[in-house]
Amino acid sequence: MNNSAALSQFAVNLKYEDIPAEVIEMAKKMAIQTIGAALASKEMDFTQSVLDFSKKYSSGPADATLMLDGRKTSLLGAVFANSIISDNIDWEDCSWTGHPSAGLVPAALALAEARGKSGKDFLTAIIAGFEVYQRIAMVIQPPRGFKANIGWGLTSWQIFASCAPAAKMMDLTAEQYEQALGIAAVLMAVPNSLVHFTMSNIYHYQHGFCAQDGVLSAMLAEHGVDGMTGAFDGENGFGQHHLVSAQEIEWYQKDLGTRYLIMDTLLKHWPTNMWVQASLDIMDAFMKEDGITADDIDEIIVDPPTQMRMTLRPEGYEKIIEAQYSIPYCIAALLLDPTPGAQWYTAERMHDPELLALASKVRPGPSDEQDLQVSFNTFQDGDFVDKTITVKCKDGRVLTRSCNYPKGHPKNQMTMDEVCERFRVQTRNALTPERAEEILDTLRNIENMDDMSHIGEILH
Repeated sequence: MNNSAALSQFAVNLKYEDIPAEVIEMAKKMAIQTIGAALASKEMDFTQSVLDFSKKYSSGPADATLMLDGRKTSLLGAVFANSIISDNIDWEDCSWTGHPSAGLVPAALALAEARGKSGKDFLTAIIAGFEVYQRIAMVIQPPRGFKANIGWGLTSWQIFASCAPAAKMMDLTAEQYEQALGIAAVLMAVPNSLVHFTMSNIYHYQHGFCAQDGVLSAMLAEHGVDGMTGAFDGENGFGQHHLVSAQEIEWYQKDLGTRYLIMDTLLKHWPTNMWVQASLDIMDAFMKEDGITADDIDEIIVDPPTQMRMTLRPEGYEKIIEAQYSIPYCIAALLLDPTPGAQWYTAERMHDPELLALASKVRPGPSDEQDLQVSFNTFQDGDFVDKTITVKCKDGRVLTRSCNYPKGHPKNQMTMDEVCERFRVQTRNALTPERAEEILDTLRNIENMDDMSHIGEILH
């Protein structure tokens, strides 16, 4: 069977009853984590800006709910805004290829609400969507040795993370599903690295663009737009037109239907970039097990340092993404405020002299820096890059700790109870404790919902 048909038939034919229990559990964890991450961004000025923009420019029937705001807007408008909000604080997931849950969960939620789908439909769509997305994305991943500054496509292939679950939720036929994926291949943005050089918050908007266009692709296929079957096949197939020409065709059908790649997802323990997670786990252990406080610090040595993640801004950080991607900043934020959240990234906090002075004590170790592309390849191989931190204290103590698998890595995965506890932390400034428990109960038992048309009530 050709690749396009194989992917489409797998997704269309996947039934809830055939999915292993641990895979269903993982889909629930991803939904809880993603919704929690979205609600965690409530107090961020950028989040309000996203909501204001969506309400101003979104039009059409009020079919789906805006997270945090609570009002209904158009299906595409809700997907656009909710996907951005899910990524705002950088606290959702990391797969081998990016942050698919920022597209998967908002798309599946919006369609579940708009079309009154069941909880089982919702979970099945997330799982089918992930398996299709991940395989397409893996085909066109940059080859080993690729220089990421040429063009990084993380927020380009993200379009399939919303198209794939949306097409499943819309009950498209296998041929229509194949059309939807082909349309998404046409709409996929050209990979580039501009956002990484500028550190602009447009990075988070990119998730919204991709999510909206992914759902739009499914809607166009449902509407009857055709001619896009076989998009992933033949010498003129999708991968041939991608910036990275070294496509790995075998990934389209690799272990399709026998291995669930969703199980290899990392759920973030901290509201920071993926490559900052291990450093914060180590510092958290220093604080909890060794009693280290900000006042004790003379110097913190991070070894090996990570490429583009040791940025220090003595004058302050102007953009949230700059702070989220900075190991020195995030270590200082944790030391001064052990409870993670949006308060780490306020304009005032990002210019706080005390925090900046503490961040300046975080320095790279002697080892060669860890290349980001090599780090991703290591993760794709089922492993993770090691990190060691040495703390030199003012009283002469020298403490060293290391971490290989940060909390949330597939080899150190959070339990459901731990994911729920993280949700409580994420939502403490957005929900009352009682409300948080109500939402957790709904999400943990979402397979029992026969009609999710009122699911928007838990999103604010």
